[in-house]
Amino acid sequence: MRLTTLTLTAAALFAALPAHAATMPTLEQIHAAVQAGVARTQAKTQSAMPFAVKVTSLQGCQDSQEVPGEVVCLVAMSAGMRDGFNVLPLRKEGDTWVGVERKNARFAGPSPAEAQAMIRAWAKEEVARDPDAAKDVQMQEAQSTMQVKAVNECDVKRKTGYLVCDTELSVPSRPDGIKTELTFMLDSGNWRYVPR
Repeated sequence: MRLTTLTLTAAALFAALPAHAATMPTLEQIHAAVQAGVARTQAKTQSAMPFAVKVTSLQGCQDSQEVPGEVVCLVAMSAGMRDGFNVLPLRKEGDTWVGVERKNARFAGPSPAEAQAMIRAWAKEEVARDPDAAKDVQMQEAQSTMQVKAVNECDVKRKTGYLVCDTELSVPSRPDGIKTELTFMLDSGNWRYVPR
């Protein structure tokens, strides 16, 4: 009886996972939303000049932390001479994704647990590559005892798409905590730590 209940619960959970993944827009849907927004802008301004705006890649999407019901997507865009990364807010209207006119939309960085795991893995790789690094107290702490307490507000760097996040760390040698900026990269939906 318990095994059947467990199986049914697991099946229900896994059945729900693809539904959430399906609620995020694809690169093609984002590009279509941008093109529709460009067309609306041209109609408002009655401009005969075409705007050449193209979404060239999608780093990832997540639920907006600012506006319920919206998602934000980190994309690379080409707009004439102004190529770069942007955070685009979108919402679904029926079966269509539409762009939301909102400047300075925020994209959240990794969770503290994800950031901590990435930094520890990076420190272990550094020590394996350079045995002298193992003598450094900060590298020793980064490998095992450093804790990421919070990953706060992140800024997206237009040229690279990297997220520079205000981060709070703690280590045994500094229990009062350390406030610093850490850089992360979202690559096909997976986070990577970018050392300075």
